[in-house]
Amino acid sequence: MDKKTAMIVGGEKLRKVVSELIPYLQVGTKLIDIETNATRLIRENGGSPSFSTVPGYKWSTCLSVNEVVVHGVPNSYQLKEGDVLKLDIGIVYGGFHVDYSDTLPIGAVDNQVVRFLKVGRNTLRHALTLVKNRIRIGVVSSYIQKNIENAGYEVIHELTGHAVGEELHMEPYIPGVLEGSVDKTPYFRAGRAYAIEIIYSFKDNHVVLANKDGWSLRTRSYSQSACFENTVYVDEENSIQLV
Repeated sequence: MDKKTAMIVGGEKLRKVVSELIPYLQVGTKLIDIETNATRLIRENGGSPSFSTVPGYKWSTCLSVNEVVVHGVPNSYQLKEGDVLKLDIGIVYGGFHVDYSDTLPIGAVDNQVVRFLKVGRNTLRHALTLVKNRIRIGVVSSYIQKNIENAGYEVIHELTGHAVGEELHMEPYIPGVLEGSVDKTPYFRAGRAYAIEIIYSFKDNHVVLANKDGWSLRTRSYSQSACFENTVYVDEENSIQLV
């Protein structure tokens, strides 16, 4: 199976896994139980977990709550009404990785959070349409930064999107902020896939370690955060959103 076909099929499988996992994302559920079900669903759908290929990381998901932005380790924390959960998950199919993240309110959240999440989701939706062969990565970085900051929020500087495929994390990286000139940034290239990520918070543009697990990263001031991510495969003439 060629790379493009494998990644398209892998994306379809990951989309199905996520849809089957959504019912578990509710008040009272423990993060470790979401992880257990995610691993089961990935394997039942004919793939293998992507994230557990990262050295030192043994889980299939990253589950990050509220001020924890990314890389939250699944544990015994029980989801509460008003929590904001980042579900980050990946699959390997046919030897290729597909990466995806969504941010979901648990139960009822206030209108400020509803707007906050809508901005990030819409930013990702449009950013994916900008990913095309021989378009500069800085075009996407600039768009993400302007859209998030114009809405009154902060992009996390240390965390970026990335190429994906043969490995989970590959160069080039795709920042959510533009440093320098667009013309100095690399091109998107046909035959490659890219994970575009919108990683932002209400107040902070930097992260610190959240605890002693060595993975979880939170906002400095405990500000609410979100992460939206999807993988796009670039062809000569068009691009294909995978999940």
